[in-house]
Amino acid sequence: MVKKLLNKNFLIFGLLIIPAIWALFVPGYYGASDDLHIAWLFEFHKTLMAGQIPPRFVPDLSFGFGYPLFNFVFPLPFYIAELFHLLGLNLVDSIKAVFLISVPLSGLFMYLLLREFTSKTVSLFGAVLYIYTPYRAVDLYIRGAIGEILSFVFLPLLTLSVLKLTKDETEEKRWIGIGGLSIAGLILTHNITAYMFSFFLIILFLLRTIFVRTIFVKNWGRGVLKMLLAGILGLLISCYFWLPAITESGLVKYDTVFNFVDHFPTLKQLITPYWGYGASVAGPYDGMSFFLGIANLAVLLIGSFLTILSWPKFSKDKKVILVWALISILVSMFLMNYRSTILWENIPLLPYFQFPWRFLIITTFTIPILVVAMEEILNRKWLSVLLIILTLATTYNYFHPQDFLGREDGYYLNKYIPTPFASSEYLKTQEEYLRLPKETEVRPDKNYPLVTAEEGEIKNVLKINDLNSKIEVDSENGFKLSYSKYLFPGWVAKIDGNNTSIYAGKPFGQIELNVPAGAHSLEIKFEETGFKKLLDAISLAGFLVSLSLVNIWKYSKKVGPFS
Repeated sequence: MVKKLLNKNFLIFGLLIIPAIWALFVPGYYGASDDLHIAWLFEFHKTLMAGQIPPRFVPDLSFGFGYPLFNFVFPLPFYIAELFHLLGLNLVDSIKAVFLISVPLSGLFMYLLLREFTSKTVSLFGAVLYIYTPYRAVDLYIRGAIGEILSFVFLPLLTLSVLKLTKDETEEKRWIGIGGLSIAGLILTHNITAYMFSFFLIILFLLRTIFVRTIFVKNWGRGVLKMLLAGILGLLISCYFWLPAITESGLVKYDTVFNFVDHFPTLKQLITPYWGYGASVAGPYDGMSFFLGIANLAVLLIGSFLTILSWPKFSKDKKVILVWALISILVSMFLMNYRSTILWENIPLLPYFQFPWRFLIITTFTIPILVVAMEEILNRKWLSVLLIILTLATTYNYFHPQDFLGREDGYYLNKYIPTPFASSEYLKTQEEYLRLPKETEVRPDKNYPLVTAEEGEIKNVLKINDLNSKIEVDSENGFKLSYSKYLFPGWVAKIDGNNTSIYAGKPFGQIELNVPAGAHSLEIKFEETGFKKLLDAISLAGFLVSLSLVNIWKYSKKVGPFS
């Protein structure tokens, strides 16, 4: 295995990705816009250490009222970062480690996808182009968008799974498992990308069903069944996340910080090599770049031309993947144009994407696929080498942050974590990204005591962990007790060991309960609801089934990835 991995292409690939990742090794964090992910990892870790598996409700956000963050926010990047954190990396380096592994893994899976259609040399060029597309640098070093960054790993793997399941009968069980894990991985990594990409995957499936004459077409029902099994497995593995996110989204206020109408890039912005470290703003004066890339535009033009010119020479497999890539590019570019506003206003959940330029995710992935049409000319190795040099020469300077700030964990905890008290830096952040519970009338503006009572005497408050507490009270009369955490499904309260009703208090939607007269022992804690426990069990079962189908240990004995 080791000898096969250490082949020439593998070593060349390792050297070629260095310009894309060297900046991640500079100590400390840089000026990425989504630096709050470091604080979110801190909350993920605290919640996990408090015994909440899977993490859902974090304790410290919103002036300590907490928030069901990982009930709605993609969790997989934080699970991976948590592994690095448990291995000894600090929070900043754990987040950067996720960024780091996304680069070679995405390139590897793109290489494997392209190898289904073309030579090693051409596949290597396509993988390099995929990594060095300018939008990848935007995600890594300007936005710091950890979900999108990791989603680039799953796009080629999912596409490869569709190809295998609509072609091969050998190893079909393995690819059902890989397909299921890939679908789940994308949903848990970035739900917006998963929703976006599902439309294009369905088109690929239909194109191969209709036009590729393989064993799949001869056994159409069997092929559909394999695809359905992979899809069902993927949905089951991830159902512990997406199903509560959907069913409980009605418990929070629906609002978005950004209006999609303000964020359509112009065609000029897509083809002009502008580079900047600013933000996306209304109009064509964005400080952020939406440039497709010089090498990408060259591949788009040459690949499209050769697809038409050499069409009769291509196999049906190649024709389908090229047509699919071109359809995906055209649809994505249209949806990034303001003329598609009517679709944004009428397609369910599309406005939730917030930024039409997110469809650069699709063009970033599909333009490198057009190298398949260029195989005849790219097999002249000198030309492939020349294009790889062109790709690096025209993009490597994008792959670094504007400022190496060198900031460590403490800076981000001070900025985003308002407990035990809110810093001046935290007071400047409005936390507008938190969609508050519907019962919340106003957003908290300061820290409040964890436990307050109208009339009763609170004898003792024992914090079990950052979420759960035991409280001793005594009163001659019944009274109302407030617990300064947002009420959300999963919170339970007990008086002297017996469950009692809780309700949302005013004005923050905090937990409140009525305590009868006398001395009592109260317990307030957050736990999985019965429904979510069932979903957790289903997800675990689906994951184990998929792993057994993949049989990765047997697969690892086969030929290395760059053979």
